[in-house]
Amino acid sequence: MVATDPENADSASTPPLLAVRGVSKSFPGVRALNDVSLTIRAGEVHALTGENGSGKSTLSKVIGGVIQPDAGYLEIDGVRHGLAVPADALRRGIVMISQELTLAPTLSVAENIYLGRLPRTRWGRVDWAAMRRDARTVLDDLGVDVDETARVGDLSVELQQEIEIARAVSSDARLLILDEATSSLSEAAAARLLELVAEQSARGVAVLMISHRMPELYACASIATVLRDGALVATVPLPDTPEPELVRLMVGRELGDYYGEREAEVGDVVLETHDLATDDRALRPTSLTVRRGEIVGVAGLVGSGKTELGLALAGAVASRGTVRVNGDQVSLTSPRKALASGIAFVPDDRKRSALLPVRSVAENFGVAWLGGLSRFGLLRVGRERRQVSRAIHSYGVVTSSAANRIAHLSGGNQQKVVLGRVFDRGCDVYVLSEPTRGVDVGAKSDIYRLLHGIVEQGAAVVLISSELPELLGMCDRILVFFEGEIRGEFAREEMDETRIAEVAVSGRPSPSVARNTSS
Repeated sequence: MVATDPENADSASTPPLLAVRGVSKSFPGVRALNDVSLTIRAGEVHALTGENGSGKSTLSKVIGGVIQPDAGYLEIDGVRHGLAVPADALRRGIVMISQELTLAPTLSVAENIYLGRLPRTRWGRVDWAAMRRDARTVLDDLGVDVDETARVGDLSVELQQEIEIARAVSSDARLLILDEATSSLSEAAAARLLELVAEQSARGVAVLMISHRMPELYACASIATVLRDGALVATVPLPDTPEPELVRLMVGRELGDYYGEREAEVGDVVLETHDLATDDRALRPTSLTVRRGEIVGVAGLVGSGKTELGLALAGAVASRGTVRVNGDQVSLTSPRKALASGIAFVPDDRKRSALLPVRSVAENFGVAWLGGLSRFGLLRVGRERRQVSRAIHSYGVVTSSAANRIAHLSGGNQQKVVLGRVFDRGCDVYVLSEPTRGVDVGAKSDIYRLLHGIVEQGAAVVLISSELPELLGMCDRILVFFEGEIRGEFAREEMDETRIAEVAVSGRPSPSVARNTSS
């Protein structure tokens, strides 16, 4: 497909709301953007696509005033503007919702929503009552069930993301930038956000939408700009451009079978829980089994108990009940004990819970292997270097050097490091919570291949995901949680996205669970 020239494509007589003109940006050793131009008109939903590291987030931060370009400039309503800081962009009506949370954890929900623009009384004092009342209205309109006085730092990642969205939509936005805004959201919460995008577009608000979830782009956007390695590849119409063609433009190659196939025979039961529950009752007594060579998916809305199941199996929260691995009862009173019992866990928030962002790729790999890399308390540097080099190759991590700070890698490569160091342990059970969150289509396909590999080696996998297509494409069975307990179980031949979503929303048991209950 021939790339569309955004300058010529913009044929309307009135100037666009935003025009990016020849923007370039470099960081040490990396050219993040190279002479990129695009235009966005009022009321337009414009998708910005590409693999992780293609320059999407850098471009969005240039538009949002977070970073300054080395070359090029921005025009707003046909007038050239320099946005030196995010406050400049906000004054121009440019509001950004990023996958990297920017909330103040010690402040309340309401204070975060109106941070920097607190309502005032006629005497100039903060009108706390009005702030809480207005915040409650915004949250209700978005369907976010959270106390406006709650401390943000005590909330889940998904609720924090929804508060970010509430803060953005409560402002007087002319251009709304969604940078992977649904990456931390459940299917239901993401659907609400997409409805909001349609509403904002109908009101004349422009939306620049960055997402790795193809159905979202095709549901909302009318045009897509594709970046690869910091350069503009094409600007194409949606939904007229077929998805395989858009993916090919993004990754520069054909992906083939996206989810892949595996040759693993389901064997004996490896993981068994009986009445496993958390002390706070977020997870109610839950009994399940996972067999060797099997991937069991876990679906559900926020607060359904699916996240707590993973934390309980990881020994990260206080729990009760019985858990057996290979028939032996195990203690899950701490993550260390869970790991020693053969249960490895990957959390849903790699930046906060799984990475050492200021450390190197080598150190982030090696932190999980210190016991085998040290002798008499001293690190065996040569062995570490060889093992890290092997892991980088085995898990397909793209980096110029193992000494690079991991924060400089793309989200997909960061996640490969997290998964690789866990998979390298050779555990019996892997509990993976949102393993492809914020990961582009190419890296997702690579991660699915890695999952197939560990299952073919005889591991059992519990895959907790908010993306139903991922569960449908990867799992042998899917368990659906509602209000802390399993309300649905679907074998592969019974899997249906609509039926699974109905159980997740209503809590009405699926036929298989009803049969099991009656028996």
